[in-house]
Amino acid sequence: MAWIRSIPVAEGILVGSLRLEQEFVERFFPRLQAFFRARVSNPDLREDLTQETLVAALLALRAGKLREASAMDAFVVGIARNQLAEALRLQAKNPAASEEIERPSLARGIEPELRLTVRKELHDLAELDQRILWLILIEGFRPAEVAPQVGLTEEAVRQRKSRSLRRLHEKLFGSLVTNPPFSTTLPQTNTAL
Repeated sequence: MAWIRSIPVAEGILVGSLRLEQEFVERFFPRLQAFFRARVSNPDLREDLTQETLVAALLALRAGKLREASAMDAFVVGIARNQLAEALRLQAKNPAASEEIERPSLARGIEPELRLTVRKELHDLAELDQRILWLILIEGFRPAEVAPQVGLTEEAVRQRKSRSLRRLHEKLFGSLVTNPPFSTTLPQTNTAL
């Protein structure tokens, strides 16, 4: 489990281990990039927010502000949210920068009706399934990291994610497509020659 490795990393950063700080950066840099990519359209601002979050997280870890080392992932995501909220506050004070923080253009090409339908169908999912999808698809956590957060086994998290995505796909597109684009199963190959 990834959180088990968090304990010595957090303790090592607290005592000043540069090697463990580098390991921390290597672990969280891609996750933070994904986090901000989903929320900010300006690539320069995304990069700044990622770096500011890493610096703030390292400073907080050095100061011993992490209460439970096993909660390091949530701790870093919380710092990232705070950094984004601060950027939004600054944007509100400076309307000239209002174009920097917005959803990426990916959602702009989707018809408003489909967007509303997706939101409704997501809302109709069980709260636990919504949380699992959010943590895996938006926050970028792996099922092994999500399992302890939601009180399930890793396999149960995978099953709930798969079933939720299948239900969403069926409600949105019907069951005409046998292999949805997000299917986690591999196509069957003919092994008999």
